[in-house]
Amino acid sequence: MQVYVINALNELSDAEFECALSKIDPEQKDRIMRFHFIEDKKRALAGILLSKYAIAKAFGISSDEIRVEKNKYGKPHVVGKRGVHFNISHSGDYVVCAVAGSPVGIDVQEHKSGSLDIADRFFSQEEKDALKKAPDSDIAKRKLFYDMWSLKEAYIKCIGMGLSKPLDKFGIVKKDGEYILCENGEESGEYHFMRYEFEGNYSLCVCSKEAGIPEMYTEVSYKEISL
Repeated sequence: MQVYVINALNELSDAEFECALSKIDPEQKDRIMRFHFIEDKKRALAGILLSKYAIAKAFGISSDEIRVEKNKYGKPHVVGKRGVHFNISHSGDYVVCAVAGSPVGIDVQEHKSGSLDIADRFFSQEEKDALKKAPDSDIAKRKLFYDMWSLKEAYIKCIGMGLSKPLDKFGIVKKDGEYILCENGEESGEYHFMRYEFEGNYSLCVCSKEAGIPEMYTEVSYKEISL
């Protein structure tokens, strides 16, 4: 398994964006150009380039052979390539990708201002309790909130069920130094989690059915992932 990160908004100049856009297939280009803001367009393009780079590097598949479709819940998969799993996420300046030989989910979240009251609706009781025990400062609570939110998103994306699985029906909490899935009041060791030390105002997390999630992510440049 590998985890890749690119600072998409800083790495892709407007000229590089236009050049890269001309090299992808028309359907993908059309989908990207539907976005209104250039930042969204750059993140979408970086996601395509980064996922193809990661898959090709991990499995020795030519980027021309990589055709991606989504399941009914929206999780992408490579058509006709069993045992090839990947997932992407983007937020703020960053686009991230995890690639593995078994189901994997990745999520990055930029920390934003505003109320954290949505935890009351979408967090499990275990997560609510952990948030209440956090140091009584806005920075500490906000960081923990986004870490837990990112862990939940990574798990949802790993199992490939989208929001058909209610977010308040499970939780991922830290116990004895490890993140554990809690569901229906029971702990499960079926899934493995990693929370990376990332940029101060971001949370980056991975979930996988296989152990051995790398302890470090790999940061790449636009030149490395360009087609």
